[in-house]
Amino acid sequence: MSLITDLARQGKDRALSRTLMVLGRKFVSKYGTLCDIRLDSHERKIELQVLLKGEPAPIEVLINRYDIVSEGENSYVIFHDITVSREWMKILAEDHLCGKKFEIPHKYARLLDVII
Repeated sequence: MSLITDLARQGKDRALSRTLMVLGRKFVSKYGTLCDIRLDSHERKIELQVLLKGEPAPIEVLINRYDIVSEGENSYVIFHDITVSREWMKILAEDHLCGKKFEIPHKYARLLDVII
């Protein structure tokens, strides 16, 4: 890739990561604090650090691949190959997140259409 393309993608990824941080904090607040999130749209990876209530240190979550698919009017995200720093959480993620479609709310799906 060219330097300009790489810089544009990195800027887009940082902006999306900040947006995901705001949305993720609302989602995670019941369980703890979202400390960091980094998205790499080229590699289709997402890295998160979450400090769960009652835990002494943040857990690390790596979504090694994600896909965004459209079906009719709806958009979905599908997570694949998730690694978590706690083994039991990795098993939980594999059982309940990997390969399953999660609908993206319409207002965010429209934003994704513009950015991606």
